[in-house]
Amino acid sequence: MRKALNAKAIEAFKPKADRYEIHDLLCPGFSLRVFPTGKKVFSLKYRFGLKQRRLVLGVYPRLTLAQARDKAIEALRLVDDGIDPAARRRQLGMNVEAICEDFIRQYARPRNRSWKEAERILQREFVAVHGQRDIREIRRSDVLELMDGAIERGAAYQANRIHANLRKLFNWCVERGIVDESPVMGIRPPTREKARDRVLGDDGISSVLKGCAEEPYPYGPFVPLLLATAQRRGEVSKMRWSEIDMDAKVWVIPADMSKNGKPHVVPLNDFALRLLRNMPQFSNCDWVFTTTRRGPINGFSKALRHIQIRSKTEDWRFHDLRRTAASGMARLGIAPHVVEKVLNHISGTISGVAAVYNRYGYDAERRDALNKWGQWLERIPTEIDE
Repeated sequence: MRKALNAKAIEAFKPKADRYEIHDLLCPGFSLRVFPTGKKVFSLKYRFGLKQRRLVLGVYPRLTLAQARDKAIEALRLVDDGIDPAARRRQLGMNVEAICEDFIRQYARPRNRSWKEAERILQREFVAVHGQRDIREIRRSDVLELMDGAIERGAAYQANRIHANLRKLFNWCVERGIVDESPVMGIRPPTREKARDRVLGDDGISSVLKGCAEEPYPYGPFVPLLLATAQRRGEVSKMRWSEIDMDAKVWVIPADMSKNGKPHVVPLNDFALRLLRNMPQFSNCDWVFTTTRRGPINGFSKALRHIQIRSKTEDWRFHDLRRTAASGMARLGIAPHVVEKVLNHISGTISGVAAVYNRYGYDAERRDALNKWGQWLERIPTEIDE
């Protein structure tokens, strides 16, 4: 989209399901990106040598349109003088906010499928506190203060996530010559995490399904569908109607949504199909679970607490439902390697050399496993059918 950008037009641009970009007619290469979250970022595309580059200028409205245009014009002048503005910015007094944006764009996004989570943690925990400081001024004490703050507010595992993401960020900065030494070096994760092994019993599953029967869309059917398909929360929450074939009884998770980067075909049992058929479909909206019609659902912590109160249950998480489904299929006599195929695991019973040579998809076995699991869910005492 090309448009002469002005303040009124920028305010009028609304977030959509996918990121989109408006190119300014008045300044070549200058554009505004609008993200599904509503964030609006000015950037500049330019060619330096044989390569096309993108320079992030700043976030609106912290950076005004006039300021962003001035920065874009100055960058283009540098290009005319044979200077790469991105390289110059890396060398001269880069602040934390700009470095984090470069790290996400150049390193995390191309290599890590959970880059959005890394971006969220860095923005909320690091940029929000030290965004305008020169990153070369960040010291060990600053890193410890961020982690201690998370622990003091009762988010011990979040402190570990802060440590992990800052360690990656500063290791990248060392490699790029932005800093000489990482302030995270020598700091250990503050909390020893325990792997969860929570599996809901029959009574627990029954209580959760009864609670969900009283919960409206979208979370009312979302939780039972997690149980019925045994797929990850992020995959089910971002399910699209275009990925579902009701007649063939399959849901195809695309490669860019699958954790292992490969398309995953999920057979849909009758329990799951009934849930889907009873859900609303909105015009011009492909999301199965949505509250805005522009993007998938979020706010999982609040929804979880709500369902736990309705179902009079506690001490379980959405991912525990995936483990519960896997354990339930194993209890029904489904072979471990078939359960792993249902879960779309790439390691486990069939791994190493066997995994290289065994390319059989176990399609029939996976459908049989999920059908048996769905039939078992149907027999659980619940008010979901009423």
